[in-house]
Amino acid sequence: MQFMNALFHGLDFGKLARGPAPFDFGSFAYALLVMVVWTFALGALFGWLIERLCPRSRT
Repeated sequence: MQFMNALFHGLDFGKLARGPAPFDFGSFAYALLVMVVWTFALGALFGWLIERLCPRSRT
């Protein structure tokens, strides 16, 4: 376990050895909200880039 922690720069792999943690709806909702915000931000960025790089003719 120490080797894995050192290999991945201090990530705590000991939590995996202790077994599954109980489900917490608050943590799930927080992670879901973060993923939704990141997805929206990336979609908006890609949409803006596509519009700037490949503008459609507006006739």
